[in-house]
Amino acid sequence: MNRTRITSLATLTVALSLALTGPDALARKRESLIESVVNAYESNHSFEVPATGSIEVAFSPSEGSEALVIKVVDSARTELRVLAYSFTSAPVTAALLRAKERGVDVRLVADEKNNVSEDRSGKARAALSALVNAGVDVRTISVYPIQHDKVMVADRETVELGSFNFSDAAAKRNSENVLVNWRNPKLAAVYLGHFDRNYRQAKAFQLQY
Repeated sequence: MNRTRITSLATLTVALSLALTGPDALARKRESLIESVVNAYESNHSFEVPATGSIEVAFSPSEGSEALVIKVVDSARTELRVLAYSFTSAPVTAALLRAKERGVDVRLVADEKNNVSEDRSGKARAALSALVNAGVDVRTISVYPIQHDKVMVADRETVELGSFNFSDAAAKRNSENVLVNWRNPKLAAVYLGHFDRNYRQAKAFQLQY
């Protein structure tokens, strides 16, 4: 491991430690944590975090993947951050709307090309518009050829990831996987840094009914 990588990881470790000392400290230190993560991304570095919490997995087609994604959404008490490539799933949209209704702070960044400019069916635009209409902070991103992320972070401690797009095809027709790491706040912090980078590069989605 070279000196630059050691320095970057050390900076990230300090930021994580500061951010995880309590709710007030988390609120005060989150910006410095995000900056550390973004700087490490820009230096082409990976991240190493402790294995903790529990792992839950599911698969497609029709082998529990969509239900597990919805379980994560329904578990959220305060915050949900979502990165999506394809976003057309009515059940996932409904779950996010339920989260918003119970007071969860929901933000979603979706790939612009797949969900807006090349959305021939109109399902993605309708789903995103329904979220915006309910007060969800929805943005689309076009600075990359595609945003291929499929990630959710709930309550700054639980991370959902895998190949599963938020779509009917992913749930019922494709071979897909979903992995959830419950209660791993350090892993969540790294993914929140990734989310924040893309969120800053995205633009607000406008209602398109």
